[in-house]
Amino acid sequence: MTTPSLLTPPRLEEAAHLILRVGRLLLGSGADTGHALRRIEATAAALGVEADVFISSERLLLTVRAGAAFRTKLSHPLTSAGISMSRLGRLDAVVDRLVDGSIDLGEAERRLDAVEAAPPLYPGWLVVAAVGATTACLARLFGADWPVVAAAFLAGIASTGLRRLLARRGANPFGAAFLTAFASGLLGALALKAVPGAVATPCLAAAGMILVPGVPLINGISDVAAGHIEIGLARLASGTITILAIGFGLFLAAALAGDALPVSSGAGAVPVVQDVLVSGLAAFGYALLFDVPLRAVWACILCGMAGHGLRTALGAAGIEIATGTLVCAMLVGLLAHRFGAYRRLPPVTFAFPGVVAMIPGSYALRAAIGSLQLMALGAASPGALVAETLSLAIAAVVMTAAVGTGLVLAAALQHVRPVR
Repeated sequence: MTTPSLLTPPRLEEAAHLILRVGRLLLGSGADTGHALRRIEATAAALGVEADVFISSERLLLTVRAGAAFRTKLSHPLTSAGISMSRLGRLDAVVDRLVDGSIDLGEAERRLDAVEAAPPLYPGWLVVAAVGATTACLARLFGADWPVVAAAFLAGIASTGLRRLLARRGANPFGAAFLTAFASGLLGALALKAVPGAVATPCLAAAGMILVPGVPLINGISDVAAGHIEIGLARLASGTITILAIGFGLFLAAALAGDALPVSSGAGAVPVVQDVLVSGLAAFGYALLFDVPLRAVWACILCGMAGHGLRTALGAAGIEIATGTLVCAMLVGLLAHRFGAYRRLPPVTFAFPGVVAMIPGSYALRAAIGSLQLMALGAASPGALVAETLSLAIAAVVMTAAVGTGLVLAAALQHVRPVR
Protein backbone atom coordinates (compact mmCIF):
# COMPACT_ATOMS: atom_id res chain seq x y z
CA MET A 1 0.00 0.00 0.00
CA THR A 2 1.32 3.47 -0.90
CA THR A 3 2.22 5.62 2.08
CA PRO A 4 1.48 9.37 2.02
CA SER A 5 5.13 10.23 2.60
CA LEU A 6 6.07 8.41 -0.58
CA LEU A 7 4.08 10.93 -2.61
CA THR A 8 6.19 13.87 -1.47
CA PRO A 9 9.04 15.08 -3.73
CA PRO A 10 11.88 13.97 -1.40
CA ARG A 11 10.50 10.43 -1.21
CA LEU A 12 9.88 10.42 -4.93
CA GLU A 13 13.53 11.29 -5.45
CA GLU A 14 14.57 8.37 -3.25
CA ALA A 15 12.24 6.01 -5.08
CA ALA A 16 13.67 7.07 -8.46
CA HIS A 17 17.20 6.55 -7.18
CA LEU A 18 16.39 3.03 -5.92
CA ILE A 19 14.63 2.02 -9.15
CA LEU A 20 17.54 3.22 -11.30
CA ARG A 21 20.01 1.46 -9.05
CA VAL A 22 18.15 -1.84 -9.31
CA GLY A 23 18.06 -1.64 -13.10
CA ARG A 24 21.72 -0.63 -13.43
CA LEU A 25 22.95 -3.42 -11.15
CA LEU A 26 20.81 -6.04 -12.89
CA LEU A 27 22.11 -5.11 -16.33
CA GLY A 28 25.69 -5.00 -15.07
CA SER A 29 25.36 -8.48 -13.56
CA GLY A 30 24.21 -10.20 -16.75
CA ALA A 31 20.43 -9.73 -16.91
CA ASP A 32 18.84 -9.20 -20.30
CA THR A 33 16.77 -6.07 -20.90
CA GLY A 34 13.41 -7.82 -20.51
CA HIS A 35 14.32 -9.17 -17.07
CA ALA A 36 15.64 -5.79 -15.96
CA LEU A 37 12.45 -4.05 -17.09
CA ARG A 38 10.23 -6.53 -15.26
CA ARG A 39 12.19 -6.03 -12.05
CA ILE A 40 12.12 -2.23 -12.47
CA GLU A 41 8.34 -2.32 -12.90
CA ALA A 42 7.96 -4.56 -9.84
CA THR A 43 10.12 -2.21 -7.77
CA ALA A 44 8.13 0.83 -8.87
CA ALA A 45 4.82 -0.87 -8.07
CA ALA A 46 6.08 -1.86 -4.62
CA LEU A 47 7.05 1.75 -3.94
CA GLY A 48 3.66 3.00 -5.09
CA VAL A 49 4.84 4.98 -8.12
CA GLU A 50 4.42 4.78 -11.87
CA ALA A 51 7.64 4.39 -13.81
CA ASP A 52 8.59 4.98 -17.44
CA VAL A 53 12.11 3.84 -18.25
CA PHE A 54 14.24 3.97 -21.36
CA ILE A 55 17.30 1.71 -21.47
CA SER A 56 20.08 2.56 -23.88
CA SER A 57 23.45 0.94 -24.27
CA GLU A 58 24.99 3.62 -22.01
CA ARG A 59 22.44 4.74 -19.40
CA LEU A 60 18.91 4.43 -18.07
CA LEU A 61 16.47 7.32 -18.29
CA LEU A 62 13.64 7.14 -15.75
CA THR A 63 10.54 9.17 -15.04
CA VAL A 64 8.53 8.32 -11.91
CA ARG A 65 5.11 9.74 -11.03
CA ALA A 66 3.01 9.78 -7.88
CA GLY A 67 -0.13 11.87 -8.21
CA ALA A 68 0.78 15.27 -9.63
CA ALA A 69 4.44 14.97 -8.66
CA PHE A 70 7.08 13.50 -10.95
CA ARG A 71 10.83 13.17 -11.23
CA THR A 72 13.08 12.40 -14.21
CA LYS A 73 16.54 11.01 -13.53
CA LEU A 74 19.46 9.76 -15.58
CA SER A 75 21.44 6.84 -14.21
CA HIS A 76 25.17 6.51 -13.86
CA PRO A 77 26.85 4.97 -16.93
CA LEU A 78 26.11 1.29 -17.45
CA THR A 79 29.32 -0.56 -16.71
CA SER A 80 29.63 -4.30 -16.34
CA ALA A 81 30.50 -5.38 -12.83
CA GLY A 82 31.21 -8.81 -14.29
CA ILE A 83 28.71 -11.56 -15.01
CA SER A 84 27.60 -12.80 -11.60
CA MET A 85 24.66 -15.12 -11.16
CA SER A 86 24.93 -14.93 -7.37
CA ARG A 87 24.65 -11.13 -7.49
CA LEU A 88 21.74 -11.41 -9.90
CA GLY A 89 19.95 -13.77 -7.52
CA ARG A 90 20.56 -11.49 -4.54
CA LEU A 91 19.22 -8.50 -6.48
CA ASP A 92 16.08 -10.42 -7.38
CA ALA A 93 15.69 -11.37 -3.71
CA VAL A 94 15.84 -7.70 -2.65
CA VAL A 95 13.12 -6.82 -5.16
CA ASP A 96 11.00 -9.77 -4.03
CA ARG A 97 11.25 -8.69 -0.38
CA LEU A 98 10.28 -5.17 -1.38
CA VAL A 99 7.30 -6.46 -3.34
CA ASP A 100 5.97 -8.65 -0.53
CA GLY A 101 6.36 -5.82 1.98
CA SER A 102 9.07 -7.48 4.08
CA ILE A 103 11.35 -4.44 3.74
CA ASP A 104 10.91 -0.74 3.07
CA LEU A 105 12.79 1.62 0.79
CA GLY A 106 15.55 2.36 3.31
CA GLU A 107 16.18 -1.30 4.05
CA ALA A 108 16.23 -2.05 0.32
CA GLU A 109 18.99 0.56 -0.13
CA ARG A 110 21.00 -1.01 2.69
CA ARG A 111 20.63 -4.46 1.15
CA LEU A 112 21.73 -3.17 -2.24
CA ASP A 113 24.81 -1.70 -0.52
CA ALA A 114 25.56 -5.18 0.85
CA VAL A 115 25.05 -6.79 -2.58
CA GLU A 116 27.46 -4.36 -4.23
CA ALA A 117 30.06 -4.81 -1.50
CA ALA A 118 29.86 -8.63 -1.43
CA PRO A 119 32.99 -10.37 -2.77
CA PRO A 120 32.77 -13.14 -5.38
CA LEU A 121 31.75 -16.54 -4.07
CA TYR A 122 34.93 -18.31 -5.16
CA PRO A 123 38.61 -17.42 -4.67
CA GLY A 124 40.43 -16.20 -7.73
CA TRP A 125 42.84 -19.15 -7.90
CA LEU A 126 39.92 -21.60 -8.04
CA VAL A 127 38.19 -19.69 -10.84
CA VAL A 128 41.44 -19.51 -12.82
CA ALA A 129 42.02 -23.25 -12.45
CA ALA A 130 38.39 -24.09 -13.31
CA VAL A 131 38.41 -21.96 -16.47
CA GLY A 132 41.76 -23.50 -17.42
CA ALA A 133 40.06 -26.88 -17.19
CA THR A 134 37.19 -25.53 -19.31
CA THR A 135 39.67 -24.43 -21.96
CA ALA A 136 41.16 -27.92 -21.98
CA CYS A 137 37.66 -29.40 -22.31
CA LEU A 138 36.85 -27.15 -25.25
CA ALA A 139 40.09 -28.18 -26.98
CA ARG A 140 39.09 -31.81 -26.51
CA LEU A 141 35.61 -31.09 -27.91
CA PHE A 142 37.39 -29.60 -30.94
CA GLY A 143 39.09 -32.98 -31.43
CA ALA A 144 42.50 -32.12 -29.96
CA ASP A 145 44.96 -34.79 -28.84
CA TRP A 146 45.89 -34.93 -25.17
CA PRO A 147 49.18 -32.96 -25.43
CA VAL A 148 47.23 -30.16 -27.10
CA VAL A 149 44.60 -30.42 -24.36
CA ALA A 150 47.34 -29.94 -21.75
CA ALA A 151 48.68 -26.88 -23.60
CA ALA A 152 45.14 -25.50 -23.75
CA PHE A 153 44.89 -25.89 -19.98
CA LEU A 154 48.01 -23.73 -19.53
CA ALA A 155 46.71 -21.19 -22.05
CA GLY A 156 43.36 -21.06 -20.25
CA ILE A 157 45.02 -20.40 -16.90
CA ALA A 158 47.12 -17.61 -18.41
CA SER A 159 44.11 -16.18 -20.24
CA THR A 160 41.85 -16.07 -17.18
CA GLY A 161 44.52 -14.66 -14.88
CA LEU A 162 45.46 -11.93 -17.34
CA ARG A 163 41.84 -11.08 -18.09
CA ARG A 164 41.06 -10.64 -14.39
CA LEU A 165 44.17 -8.50 -13.92
CA LEU A 166 43.29 -6.23 -16.85
CA ALA A 167 39.69 -5.92 -15.63
CA ARG A 168 40.91 -4.76 -12.19
CA ARG A 169 43.12 -2.19 -13.91
CA GLY A 170 40.14 -0.83 -15.86
CA ALA A 171 41.62 -1.69 -19.28
CA ASN A 172 39.62 -1.08 -22.43
CA PRO A 173 37.62 -4.30 -22.99
CA PHE A 174 38.56 -4.63 -26.66
CA GLY A 175 42.24 -3.99 -25.98
CA ALA A 176 42.09 -6.43 -23.08
CA ALA A 177 40.56 -9.09 -25.31
CA PHE A 178 43.34 -8.61 -27.88
CA LEU A 179 46.16 -8.69 -25.32
CA THR A 180 44.72 -11.71 -23.52
CA ALA A 181 44.19 -13.68 -26.73
CA PHE A 182 47.69 -12.80 -27.94
CA ALA A 183 49.45 -13.73 -24.68
CA SER A 184 47.54 -16.95 -24.00
CA GLY A 185 47.68 -18.05 -27.63
CA LEU A 186 51.43 -17.45 -27.80
CA LEU A 187 51.96 -19.42 -24.58
CA GLY A 188 49.97 -22.38 -25.88
CA ALA A 189 51.67 -22.36 -29.27
CA LEU A 190 55.17 -22.16 -27.77
CA ALA A 191 54.38 -24.93 -25.26
CA LEU A 192 53.45 -27.23 -28.16
CA LYS A 193 56.81 -26.67 -29.83
CA ALA A 194 58.11 -29.31 -27.43
CA VAL A 195 55.63 -31.87 -28.82
CA PRO A 196 56.65 -33.17 -32.28
CA GLY A 197 53.81 -33.11 -34.77
CA ALA A 198 51.37 -31.32 -32.45
CA VAL A 199 48.83 -29.04 -34.15
CA ALA A 200 48.30 -25.82 -32.23
CA THR A 201 45.02 -24.82 -33.89
CA PRO A 202 42.62 -26.46 -31.35
CA CYS A 203 44.61 -24.99 -28.49
CA LEU A 204 44.45 -21.49 -29.94
CA ALA A 205 40.76 -21.87 -30.78
CA ALA A 206 39.96 -22.99 -27.23
CA ALA A 207 42.01 -20.16 -25.71
CA GLY A 208 40.05 -17.72 -27.84
CA MET A 209 36.72 -19.44 -27.21
CA ILE A 210 36.72 -18.71 -23.47
CA LEU A 211 37.16 -15.03 -24.29
CA VAL A 212 34.18 -14.90 -26.63
CA PRO A 213 31.48 -12.77 -24.92
CA GLY A 214 28.83 -15.47 -25.01
CA VAL A 215 26.49 -13.88 -22.45
CA PRO A 216 26.29 -10.46 -24.21
CA LEU A 217 25.74 -12.24 -27.53
CA ILE A 218 22.92 -14.35 -26.09
CA ASN A 219 21.38 -11.33 -24.36
CA GLY A 220 21.70 -9.35 -27.59
CA ILE A 221 19.69 -11.95 -29.50
CA SER A 222 17.13 -12.07 -26.68
CA ASP A 223 16.85 -8.27 -26.63
CA VAL A 224 16.37 -8.01 -30.39
CA ALA A 225 13.74 -10.77 -30.30
CA ALA A 226 11.89 -8.93 -27.52
CA GLY A 227 11.91 -5.63 -29.41
CA HIS A 228 14.72 -3.92 -27.48
CA ILE A 229 16.54 -3.18 -30.71
CA GLU A 230 18.94 -0.43 -29.66
CA ILE A 231 20.56 -2.17 -26.71
CA GLY A 232 20.36 -5.55 -28.45
CA LEU A 233 22.26 -4.32 -31.50
CA ALA A 234 24.76 -2.56 -29.25
CA ARG A 235 25.47 -5.82 -27.42
CA LEU A 236 25.82 -7.72 -30.69
CA ALA A 237 28.11 -5.07 -32.15
CA SER A 238 30.27 -5.07 -29.03
CA GLY A 239 30.48 -8.86 -29.14
CA THR A 240 31.46 -8.81 -32.82
CA ILE A 241 34.24 -6.27 -32.26
CA THR A 242 35.50 -8.32 -29.31
CA ILE A 243 35.64 -11.43 -31.49
CA LEU A 244 37.62 -9.54 -34.13
CA ALA A 245 40.06 -8.38 -31.45
CA ILE A 246 40.45 -11.96 -30.21
CA GLY A 247 40.99 -13.23 -33.74
CA PHE A 248 43.63 -10.57 -34.41
CA GLY A 249 45.44 -11.48 -31.19
CA LEU A 250 45.48 -15.18 -32.03
CA PHE A 251 46.54 -14.45 -35.61
CA LEU A 252 49.57 -12.49 -34.41
CA ALA A 253 50.39 -15.09 -31.75
CA ALA A 254 50.39 -17.88 -34.33
CA ALA A 255 52.52 -15.82 -36.74
CA LEU A 256 55.05 -15.00 -34.02
CA ALA A 257 55.23 -18.66 -32.97
CA GLY A 258 55.73 -19.72 -36.58
CA ASP A 259 52.42 -21.59 -36.83
CA ALA A 260 49.79 -21.24 -39.50
CA LEU A 261 46.29 -20.64 -38.23
CA PRO A 262 44.10 -22.24 -40.89
CA VAL A 263 40.58 -21.07 -41.57
CA SER A 264 39.40 -24.63 -42.22
CA SER A 265 38.70 -26.72 -39.14
CA GLY A 266 40.22 -30.13 -39.63
CA ALA A 267 39.15 -31.11 -36.11
CA GLY A 268 37.86 -34.57 -35.43
CA ALA A 269 34.86 -35.57 -33.39
CA VAL A 270 34.98 -37.21 -29.97
CA PRO A 271 32.70 -40.10 -28.96
CA VAL A 272 29.27 -39.02 -27.75
CA VAL A 273 29.73 -40.39 -24.22
CA GLN A 274 33.04 -38.58 -23.85
CA ASP A 275 31.46 -35.43 -25.31
CA VAL A 276 28.73 -35.51 -22.66
CA LEU A 277 31.24 -35.87 -19.81
CA VAL A 278 33.62 -33.24 -21.14
CA SER A 279 30.71 -30.84 -21.76
CA GLY A 280 29.71 -31.21 -18.11
CA LEU A 281 33.23 -30.35 -16.99
CA ALA A 282 33.26 -27.32 -19.28
CA ALA A 283 29.95 -26.14 -17.79
CA PHE A 284 31.45 -26.50 -14.29
CA GLY A 285 34.21 -24.05 -15.17
CA TYR A 286 31.73 -21.61 -16.67
CA ALA A 287 29.54 -21.91 -13.56
CA LEU A 288 32.44 -20.81 -11.35
CA LEU A 289 33.39 -18.06 -13.79
CA PHE A 290 29.80 -16.75 -13.68
CA ASP A 291 29.78 -16.93 -9.86
CA VAL A 292 26.92 -19.43 -9.71
CA PRO A 293 25.98 -20.37 -6.10
CA LEU A 294 27.46 -23.71 -5.07
CA ARG A 295 24.02 -25.24 -4.47
CA ALA A 296 23.19 -24.68 -8.15
CA VAL A 297 26.45 -25.79 -9.80
CA TRP A 298 25.32 -29.40 -10.22
CA ALA A 299 22.31 -28.21 -12.26
CA CYS A 300 24.59 -26.14 -14.50
CA ILE A 301 26.66 -29.27 -15.16
CA LEU A 302 23.52 -31.20 -16.13
CA CYS A 303 22.45 -28.40 -18.46
CA GLY A 304 25.87 -28.39 -20.13
CA MET A 305 25.82 -32.17 -20.56
CA ALA A 306 22.29 -32.11 -21.96
CA GLY A 307 22.97 -29.22 -24.32
CA HIS A 308 26.30 -29.86 -26.04
CA GLY A 309 26.16 -33.62 -25.52
CA LEU A 310 22.75 -33.96 -27.16
CA ARG A 311 23.79 -31.70 -30.01
CA THR A 312 26.73 -34.00 -30.73
CA ALA A 313 24.41 -37.02 -30.61
CA LEU A 314 22.00 -35.32 -33.02
CA GLY A 315 24.89 -34.49 -35.33
CA ALA A 316 25.97 -38.14 -35.31
CA ALA A 317 22.40 -39.02 -36.28
CA GLY A 318 22.58 -36.71 -39.29
CA ILE A 319 20.80 -33.65 -37.87
CA GLU A 320 22.16 -30.38 -39.25
CA ILE A 321 24.15 -28.44 -36.62
CA ALA A 322 22.07 -25.23 -36.63
CA THR A 323 18.86 -27.21 -36.11
CA GLY A 324 20.53 -29.26 -33.40
CA THR A 325 21.74 -26.08 -31.71
CA LEU A 326 18.22 -24.62 -31.69
CA VAL A 327 16.68 -27.79 -30.26
CA CYS A 328 19.35 -28.22 -27.59
CA ALA A 329 19.30 -24.56 -26.56
CA MET A 330 15.54 -24.82 -26.10
CA LEU A 331 16.03 -27.96 -24.01
CA VAL A 332 18.60 -26.18 -21.83
CA GLY A 333 16.21 -23.26 -21.47
CA LEU A 334 13.39 -25.53 -20.32
CA LEU A 335 15.68 -27.24 -17.83
CA ALA A 336 16.93 -23.85 -16.63
CA HIS A 337 13.40 -22.70 -15.86
CA ARG A 338 12.67 -25.90 -13.94
CA PHE A 339 15.88 -25.65 -11.94
CA GLY A 340 15.25 -21.94 -11.37
CA ALA A 341 11.82 -22.62 -9.88
CA TYR A 342 13.28 -25.43 -7.76
CA ARG A 343 16.22 -23.43 -6.43
CA ARG A 344 14.48 -20.01 -6.42
CA LEU A 345 17.10 -18.53 -8.70
CA PRO A 346 16.84 -16.71 -12.06
CA PRO A 347 16.74 -19.25 -14.94
CA VAL A 348 19.78 -17.60 -16.54
CA THR A 349 21.81 -18.97 -13.62
CA PHE A 350 21.58 -22.37 -15.29
CA ALA A 351 21.01 -21.39 -18.92
CA PHE A 352 24.22 -19.44 -19.49
CA PRO A 353 26.68 -22.14 -18.31
CA GLY A 354 24.57 -24.70 -20.16
CA VAL A 355 24.67 -23.05 -23.59
CA VAL A 356 27.93 -21.08 -23.67
CA ALA A 357 29.84 -24.10 -25.00
CA MET A 358 27.38 -24.13 -27.93
CA ILE A 359 28.18 -20.53 -28.88
CA PRO A 360 30.05 -20.94 -32.21
CA GLY A 361 33.18 -19.24 -30.98
CA SER A 362 35.47 -21.35 -33.13
CA TYR A 363 33.41 -20.47 -36.23
CA ALA A 364 33.47 -16.77 -35.41
CA LEU A 365 37.20 -16.78 -34.64
CA ARG A 366 38.04 -18.63 -37.86
CA ALA A 367 35.85 -16.16 -39.78
CA ALA A 368 37.78 -13.30 -38.13
CA ILE A 369 41.10 -14.93 -39.05
CA GLY A 370 39.87 -15.46 -42.62
CA SER A 371 38.92 -11.78 -42.79
CA LEU A 372 42.44 -10.81 -41.70
CA GLN A 373 43.90 -13.05 -44.40
CA LEU A 374 41.59 -11.50 -47.00
CA MET A 375 42.70 -8.05 -45.89
CA ALA A 376 46.35 -9.04 -46.27
CA LEU A 377 45.91 -10.72 -49.68
CA GLY A 378 43.49 -8.19 -51.16
CA ALA A 379 42.61 -8.88 -54.79
CA ALA A 380 44.92 -11.91 -54.81
CA SER A 381 42.69 -13.74 -52.30
CA PRO A 382 41.77 -17.22 -53.55
CA GLY A 383 38.10 -17.94 -54.09
CA ALA A 384 38.19 -20.83 -51.65
CA LEU A 385 39.32 -18.52 -48.82
CA VAL A 386 36.56 -16.02 -49.62
CA ALA A 387 33.92 -18.75 -49.69
CA GLU A 388 35.18 -20.39 -46.48
CA THR A 389 35.29 -17.07 -44.61
CA LEU A 390 31.77 -16.12 -45.68
CA SER A 391 30.50 -19.59 -44.81
CA LEU A 392 32.02 -19.41 -41.34
CA ALA A 393 30.64 -15.92 -40.73
CA ILE A 394 27.15 -17.00 -41.77
CA ALA A 395 27.37 -20.15 -39.65
CA ALA A 396 28.47 -18.11 -36.62
CA VAL A 397 25.54 -15.72 -37.02
CA VAL A 398 22.98 -18.48 -37.61
CA MET A 399 24.17 -20.66 -34.73
CA THR A 400 24.37 -17.73 -32.29
CA ALA A 401 20.84 -16.80 -33.32
CA ALA A 402 19.81 -20.44 -32.82
CA VAL A 403 21.12 -20.41 -29.24
CA GLY A 404 19.34 -17.15 -28.41
CA THR A 405 16.14 -18.21 -30.18
CA GLY A 406 16.10 -21.54 -28.37
CA LEU A 407 16.30 -19.80 -25.01
CA VAL A 408 13.60 -17.29 -26.03
CA LEU A 409 11.29 -20.11 -27.14
CA ALA A 410 11.87 -21.95 -23.86
CA ALA A 411 10.95 -18.82 -21.91
CA ALA A 412 7.83 -18.33 -24.05
CA LEU A 413 6.71 -21.91 -23.44
CA GLN A 414 6.72 -21.26 -19.69
CA HIS A 415 3.81 -18.86 -20.18
CA VAL A 416 1.74 -21.20 -22.35
CA ARG A 417 -1.02 -22.87 -20.37
CA PRO A 418 -2.67 -26.05 -21.63
CA VAL A 419 -6.24 -25.77 -22.86
CA ARG A 420 -8.72 -27.63 -20.65
